[in-house]
Amino acid sequence: MGARLAAGSSQAQSQQWLNSQIRSHVLAQEGGQLTPERRKEIERIGAALLMAASGVSSLRANFEGPLLILMGVVILVLLVACANLANFLLAQAAAREREISTRLALGSSRARIVRQIMMEALLLSASGGLLGLALAFLATRALIAFMAAGVAYTSLDPRPDFYVLAFTLGVSLLTGLLFGLAPALRVARSDALPALNANVRTGSASGGRDGRLMPRALVIAQVTVSVVLLAGAGLFLRSLGNLEHQDFGFNRTHLLLATLGDKFGGIKPAELSGFYQAVIEHVNALPGIGGAAFSGAAPMSQSSWTSSVKVPGYVAGPKEGTSTILKRVTPGYFETTGIAIVQGRPVGRQDAPNEAKAVVVNRAFAEHYFPHHDAVGHQITIEDDRNAGPWQIVGVAANTRYSGPREQTQRQVYFPVQQLASGENSYAEWLQVRTSGDPAKMTGALRAALAEVDPNLPVLRIQTIGDLTDHFVANEELISRLSAIFSALAVLLAAIGLYGVMSYGVVRRRNEIGIRIALGARSGNVLWMVLGESLLLLGAGLALGLPLTLIGLRLVQSELYGLTASDPVSIAGSVVIIAAVTLFAAWLPARSATKVDPMEALRCD
Repeated sequence: MGARLAAGSSQAQSQQWLNSQIRSHVLAQEGGQLTPERRKEIERIGAALLMAASGVSSLRANFEGPLLILMGVVILVLLVACANLANFLLAQAAAREREISTRLALGSSRARIVRQIMMEALLLSASGGLLGLALAFLATRALIAFMAAGVAYTSLDPRPDFYVLAFTLGVSLLTGLLFGLAPALRVARSDALPALNANVRTGSASGGRDGRLMPRALVIAQVTVSVVLLAGAGLFLRSLGNLEHQDFGFNRTHLLLATLGDKFGGIKPAELSGFYQAVIEHVNALPGIGGAAFSGAAPMSQSSWTSSVKVPGYVAGPKEGTSTILKRVTPGYFETTGIAIVQGRPVGRQDAPNEAKAVVVNRAFAEHYFPHHDAVGHQITIEDDRNAGPWQIVGVAANTRYSGPREQTQRQVYFPVQQLASGENSYAEWLQVRTSGDPAKMTGALRAALAEVDPNLPVLRIQTIGDLTDHFVANEELISRLSAIFSALAVLLAAIGLYGVMSYGVVRRRNEIGIRIALGARSGNVLWMVLGESLLLLGAGLALGLPLTLIGLRLVQSELYGLTASDPVSIAGSVVIIAAVTLFAAWLPARSATKVDPMEALRCD
């Protein structure tokens, strides 16, 4: 529904007025006998007003939540990258101490040197921003193709606009300013005389406690963020697995679906019975086909035919909803889709137009309306003047996921399409085909069989049941895949950062290590000296990262399925991965430390 705001009226005022009208209507329908609890419920009822200027997009509604989560993930990865940049600039500044001290001694101003360092940092960050923008263009095209799910046209445009370019430029410059500031301030506080008087050994150990503390603090921060990202990626991947491998209630192997055009391109209601029979016979005649049947909707669908259902002798509660999903099917539907019949019989050929009206209900319907006795043999009616009934229940089917893999089980009623009154409800445009082999390889044969029945029959789409169910987990798949990629990137950056810090530390302590080896230190002692420092950084990062993980991942609890944000497997897996990567990154410089030649190290002194 659309409306235009009156002159001088704001969106907030209109929102308040609309909610007031809705609540007044509900109160009038409920009557005067309301409990305080029910009044509180009604006060929370409302409908959101959306401004048409930004459009009403189902794609935005579906992916807004996942993309916000991924934006948070990207920010964390950016922090890890920035920590690496800061460590690189700190190491560069330390390596240039004598050069900078010489320039200071010759009269150069500190402001000029600080400006030079800041310009170098900005140049690095701007170059990275430009490269990232180019990669983002390619990645955005892939992301749009994933979200469009094979649709030929989409309104999404991968080309960056002014706002994207301005945001990228701003983030790049801010990154360079913030993380070029630490080495610049270090230079501003440096003294020329100690660096000029230092020999190689003392120069190698220069920088003091502050010079060693900052790089290690940044490594700890990288480990902390990596733990959070890895645990989050593990949660999303396990949640996706829970969604995909749950019992949907129907057999998801070797099932092919064909969507036919509205009213099959002009077939009259009186011709439908013969049309259904002809299509099913032609399809069943194909080699490798185990059955075929029509239905009004796919086994899992976002659109449905619903109606209130009345069961003689059952009195609904005051707030109880009686709306039920109704589904029209041809004989063989349950056998083709693999939906089990737990009581009675399925819809069959005996349910002809002139026979007694029969329906099959699902277990949720039977347990709701007949909790103490069998549902088979009882009658129901629906709020449809042409198809009201009464209908006799002849079977009870297993529950199936209908509107999506996350939904609570809904009540469903299956009608023989031949017994429905001629009209819209007598058309069943979905064809289910059971194959013995790969269903995707039967697409061409199925199209040919349909063309034999009617060359003008509009076949909108043929897809496997896997393609259909994948559409329902697109959000989870988007989050899990991209978060896994970004988490791997963060861990790689953290490993590079740790490797850089430890390698630089080994180079600066080369004289010390040479003296230790000359005095009899074994390779194992030197190896443990370097690895021990890395283990301390890892331990500090885990000590900070695990509490932050437990707190931060509660924000994504609504996106999970079948597990909690404190899932021990995901958290333990993140700890194992970051520990293994950290130790490997530290082992390389530690191993090089054991190979220091004491004579070469001491000859430089």
